[in-house]
Amino acid sequence: MDEIQAQLKAALAHHQAGELDQAATIYQHVLAANDRQWEARYYLGTLQLQRGDLDQSIRTFLQVVQLQPELPDVYNNLGVAYHAAGKWQEAGQSFEQALRLNPHYERAFFNLGSLFESRGAFSEAVKCYQKAHDLNTGNPETHHKLADALKSAGEWKRAEDIYRELLVATPGDFDLSMKLAYVLVLQRQYQEAIMLYESMLKTNPDHYQILVSLSYVYEAVGNIDAAIKAAERSIQVAPTQPEGYNNLGNALKLQHDLEGARENFKKAISLRPDFAMAEFNLATTRLLQGDLAAGWGGYERRTAIDASPPQQYPGQQWQGEPLTGKSICLWCEQGFGDTLLFLRFAIELKQRGAERVLVLCQTELADLLKQVPEIDQVLIAGDPQPDCDYQCALLSVPRYLKTSLQTIPASVPFLTPPADRQEYWSRVLSELAGIKVGLNWCGNQSFPKNELRSISLESFLPLGELEGIQLISLQQVNGREQIEPLEKEWNLWQPGLEYRAESGDFSETAALMQNLDLVITTDTAVAHLAGALGVPVWILVSRLPEWRWLLERSDSPWYPTARLFRQVELGDWQPVIQAVKAELEQTLSEKSQ
Repeated sequence: MDEIQAQLKAALAHHQAGELDQAATIYQHVLAANDRQWEARYYLGTLQLQRGDLDQSIRTFLQVVQLQPELPDVYNNLGVAYHAAGKWQEAGQSFEQALRLNPHYERAFFNLGSLFESRGAFSEAVKCYQKAHDLNTGNPETHHKLADALKSAGEWKRAEDIYRELLVATPGDFDLSMKLAYVLVLQRQYQEAIMLYESMLKTNPDHYQILVSLSYVYEAVGNIDAAIKAAERSIQVAPTQPEGYNNLGNALKLQHDLEGARENFKKAISLRPDFAMAEFNLATTRLLQGDLAAGWGGYERRTAIDASPPQQYPGQQWQGEPLTGKSICLWCEQGFGDTLLFLRFAIELKQRGAERVLVLCQTELADLLKQVPEIDQVLIAGDPQPDCDYQCALLSVPRYLKTSLQTIPASVPFLTPPADRQEYWSRVLSELAGIKVGLNWCGNQSFPKNELRSISLESFLPLGELEGIQLISLQQVNGREQIEPLEKEWNLWQPGLEYRAESGDFSETAALMQNLDLVITTDTAVAHLAGALGVPVWILVSRLPEWRWLLERSDSPWYPTARLFRQVELGDWQPVIQAVKAELEQTLSEKSQ
């Protein structure tokens, strides 16, 4: 062995033993004798990276590249140094060069995946981690990172499967168990998540995150007492942490203790002044109480808790300035129901003098909104963005108009379906006898707490017992699988293929609905569509409704033709259905007189 190799061997021994000063001295001694000795320079760069001397490490690795341009390891380590220094583009280029030189370089795939993950490009991270795992299936670290990236990318079932597989190898691993429970919650597998959290609580009785998670899941399934108990326990364990107070506020809100809910949301905000979720929850509690003026400001925090990045549109942010002679582009967010509810404010701005009102809406609503004369142009995602004087989120308009319960623009109808489709459904429905009642029982299944607002079709069977009424399915996309098993139980008329039930079409729903005597629906977009059309609509509302339905009232300040049937006990829809049936019987009796 020559002298330089002997020195390198000694330096590496010090390096591996953590004796970095001794190792660095030998590397520098070797380079002083031969500055083209690339191995010493490569190991020195690695040592500098370990010490966190990133700029020097980068310079050293770049020198090695000049000496050994075909060495994939140096590009990989250079990428790690660039990544740690926040130089994302250079890091990616370095990892990619390492992979060009060695397409089977497991660690370079892993590091590139880590770079993508840190930048929020989770789908790309998944691809890299998957490739690294394929190259070495025995590395649990890579498999774990793959599951984490899948979780962040929204591929929850795949993440769940990997967490379960890893737990087989390391039973009871706390971190893996928490992550498994989390993806179960994301998939609304609440009962299994509760069982997992409860089992972990037995060995970790004072673990704050378990208690916070449990209170959230219990609240999601409507177990108010358990949610309150878990939240209060989390506060006892960690009284200076805000999440427990926020969760307790949500549970008390579910119990209709709105004052208690508000106090806990305020406490959470006092502990974390920028706690967007607590600010939003406090705002929607105020809105639920009918204090719109106090709620609109905090309602703006909805964008901060949305997983998707905030939207950017051309034009100055409108904040209530006069619009006479001006143009404004209003962009829609949230769900279809929100767009339909707040659409009145686009009309209001036009009536207040805006020269041009443009609405950027969901594709599914575009055709229907094109029928609104006050909207000058309807846009969908991908359309060129016209220059406007102002832009604003549609849901923010009432804040700047200082809308109160007394000043809600409630004149209906403010939507009208296409005339030809309305006439078509008039002809079709004229062949049906009896009072024509549209029925909608299920909303978007990805909607938060959809389980608390949707009702099984089977629960509506008592309405089918009434003679003189023809029930008509309004259901599109979700919930249609419930029809076939009950076809022999009652006469629920289903529209033909032109209704586009499989894909969904709001224009067809509106046209059909316009020819009905009554719509009975759960709290979905159909409720808002019926209200906007001015069609008589009975809305079945959960014990804890969306804020727009307020509390106690059987009417709605948003829709003059709406009547609310409220749940008394959370999850118990039978008394609500019976109340609806009784009112239908009364309607039949009055018509027969």
